[in-house]
Amino acid sequence: MRFNAKYFAVLLGIFCPAITQGQSVGQVECPRSGGYVYLYSSMTTLDVRTTLQCGEQVQITGRYDVYFGVRTAKGDVGYVPVDSLLLLKDKPGATPQPAPPQPPRERILYDAPGLPGSAAPHAPANSPEFTLRNGTPIHMKLGKTISSATAHVGDSVDLQVTEDVILDGLAVIPRGAAAVGVVKEAEPRKRLGHGGKLAFSINTVRLRDNEEAAVRSFQESSGANNSAGGILSSKDVVFAQGTEFTAYVDGDMHLKKAAFQAEKDSSGTAPAPPNQKAPQPPGR
Repeated sequence: MRFNAKYFAVLLGIFCPAITQGQSVGQVECPRSGGYVYLYSSMTTLDVRTTLQCGEQVQITGRYDVYFGVRTAKGDVGYVPVDSLLLLKDKPGATPQPAPPQPPRERILYDAPGLPGSAAPHAPANSPEFTLRNGTPIHMKLGKTISSATAHVGDSVDLQVTEDVILDGLAVIPRGAAAVGVVKEAEPRKRLGHGGKLAFSINTVRLRDNEEAAVRSFQESSGANNSAGGILSSKDVVFAQGTEFTAYVDGDMHLKKAAFQAEKDSSGTAPAPPNQKAPQPPGR
């Protein structure tokens, strides 16, 4: 038995080297200027956990379609797009290395606290522009109930923003602003206990200046899984009116302050009271 165990171990090392060697290491490649990519905590909702710096090495824990599962040198785990990593040669016991020093850049919401070299001078207070940052969360609710029994792929999904999104003291996305999504998958329940399926994405939101911002969010539920908030009605999936979701700004958007300041001034100015005449005494 002892010989057989050794023989099995040798065969395992020959035919399954990936099991006996250390996991692959990848190096972050930056597809955008600014020297970072996002580490997502979920491939479904694309919630951002933190940023990874250009040149930083991470341990690859798995491949999931267009994403790699990774672990950073600090122990953070998540997912990055496959085109954001350069695969390094596998080495037994290889461990990810921290990122090399980067030139200063403006800090963003998802940077780790105390990230060296990430602070940069803020734009002047009187700058005519400001930026709605990629990944800014937007809370919204469903405007109308949708069901796997009646929905069709391509149907529009209407939502409303539930909280103001404030930037430099200005509500760039006001409460009540319209957001629009689209049904991506819809299957009614079937016989023999097969439940329905329903999935939709949230794509755009209306800003206060009437421009549209691209957003990202994907919600799905099935007769066997209602983690996205869908209600199972006889195994058809129903997203009820008022169900709340969170979408995220998809890409930095540069805005003109003047457009939002004008809206603020007009909304904050009370109309002048009409001229009132003093009551006339009754005729004698």
